[in-house]
Amino acid sequence: MTEKLEKQTKKLTNGLQISVVPLAGFSQVYGLAMANFGSVDTKAGDKTLPSGIAHFIEHKLFAKPDYDISEKFAKYGANSNAYTSYTKTGYLFQTLENPYDNLEVLLDLIQHPYFTEKNVASERGIIDQEIQMYLDMPEWVLEQRILGQLYPNDPIAEDIAGSSDSLQQINHENLLETYRQNYRPDNMDIVLVGDVEFEKVENIVENSDFHTIEQPYSKTFNKFEKIGAGGQEGMDITQARSAYGIRIDTEMTGYELVKKQFELNMIMETLIGESSKNYQEMSRLNLIDDSFSYNVVAENNYCFIIISGSTNNPEKFQEYLRKNLSYETLKDVLTDAKFERIKRDAIGSYLFAQNSPEAIANQMAELYFYDVDYLQLIHMIDSIKKDDVLEISDKFLQDDNCTYYNLLPNRK
Repeated sequence: MTEKLEKQTKKLTNGLQISVVPLAGFSQVYGLAMANFGSVDTKAGDKTLPSGIAHFIEHKLFAKPDYDISEKFAKYGANSNAYTSYTKTGYLFQTLENPYDNLEVLLDLIQHPYFTEKNVASERGIIDQEIQMYLDMPEWVLEQRILGQLYPNDPIAEDIAGSSDSLQQINHENLLETYRQNYRPDNMDIVLVGDVEFEKVENIVENSDFHTIEQPYSKTFNKFEKIGAGGQEGMDITQARSAYGIRIDTEMTGYELVKKQFELNMIMETLIGESSKNYQEMSRLNLIDDSFSYNVVAENNYCFIIISGSTNNPEKFQEYLRKNLSYETLKDVLTDAKFERIKRDAIGSYLFAQNSPEAIANQMAELYFYDVDYLQLIHMIDSIKKDDVLEISDKFLQDDNCTYYNLLPNRK
């Protein structure tokens, strides 16, 4: 890996952003095309799209009239994959050879939809089986339930793949219409990381046939209901699982929102990271085990924290978190030395990720939609002050922002 990463970028006249991180002599090339469209994007003007339609498009873009796109990638020595998140959809390849041929296959994948009544009908069954499989996974069920408490009746609380009912509302017509509205060059970007030449990448992409729409792209954000009071249900598990959720309503976007995510991670690491007094105390009280974790999500229109794990006493688990996740506790434990150590850890994690073309490409592609330069993240992290962290903790660590959900073992 080079000592200092560099990148070359160009925004094409159609609005598409191309970014290349050249790594001379590096054996692997990682390519990624990302659409700024995910599972929560169910508003299309005055229409409401079926939940799961973004994920359905991800699946069906691999279908072509007379060939399998995955086999084309394999022909040129690449592994391919795709994923749908709350707000983005990514299509990727990894290869040790033929990067430019694989780039052309990637462009074919995202530019030429082939949705027919027959192949859409067959895909419904495949995706429904996937949905049913996840319904038996307690970690997945708990995440959906706590999201339902944090954001009642919001698409983020739906399975990214949708539901058996919503799948029946998806057809080849609304798939194509949704694709055309969202898979447009001014709503996408492409990133390649590895030993490739920018000029060759630029030439291939510029000469490909993206469709364009004259009307400027706009995204409708969802309005949120009041946070739920919490809940629980029985499940066929041997030990209870509990999730504690914190919702941070904010109008921040772009750079400030990404910065807030780092600040929130610093707060959580200080209060309940593995080296914290709270983590040690919860372990001593037998409230948590190795499954304990937290996740901070900060995306346009959504900002929340989920803390979860298996526990022998869900009520005491929640009570402990409610009492100790506070501005007062943070103020007591966040010494100057502790803050600098946590900030160095964040910078270290960022630098370590630069050993992975996959991590570079995925972060760079997503941050583009927040107007943040991936290579400048280190300066963002370094600019965070202890007072910044204390100030936002005082605002969001409030009982009104918190809720919970428990999965309890069914008693026979």
